Amino acid sequence: MTSTHKELHVIGIGGTLRDGSTSLRALEEALRSAEEAGATTKLLDLRDLALPMYEPGKPLQEYGENVKGFVEAMRGADAMLWSTAAYHGTLAGVTKNALDFTQFMARDERPYLQDKVVGLIATAGGGMAGVNAINAMVNVVHTLRGVAAPLSVPVAQSWKAFDEEGNIRDEEVAGRLHALGRLVVEMAEKLGTGAGEPAGRELKTVA
Repeated sequence: MTSTHKELHVIGIGGTLRDGSTSLRALEEALRSAEEAGATTKLLDLRDLALPMYEPGKPLQEYGENVKGFVEAMRGADAMLWSTAAYHGTLAGVTKNALDFTQFMARDERPYLQDKVVGLIATAGGGMAGVNAINAMVNVVHTLRGVAAPLSVPVAQSWKAFDEEGNIRDEEVAGRLHALGRLVVEMAEKLGTGAGEPAGRELKTVA
């Protein structure tokens, strides 16, 4: 699909350290939809990145290329999709640690994730943990001055929603992931914010 607007760039941050992560599979599905909506996309698989623990006060140059590339990917994104597993009622530690590296964006011209649209996904084994993880991530998005997409995708009993190969077999979940991927692109286009164009004054209060 060809967009009449500036081509937007959407990054997906997610996955866990477990092989066959359902949160990674869900993220891939939403990213495909964002690409079909006209955006360029990049998947940041946290297992592959193997980011070290964030240490307050440690300079960026001391972390290595994976962390530097991760921070630059966040800076260059017009919109984001975050996908986490829900562990013990909240987002996974690997996800939270990755998001802590946004501290290196604190003094950017647009601090942190200011005005960037973020779509949220959480997969869980039980019924409520995914919702709790989404709520926790909404708080993170707001604290980082981002705009949480009004549609989120908590996936309860993810072992039922995905087969052994990681394919989605729940059509309702697939539909919500596709809708979320399209929505973050549409919202970013309407807001005219992110890595590219400055926001208009009336849009500064959205976050």
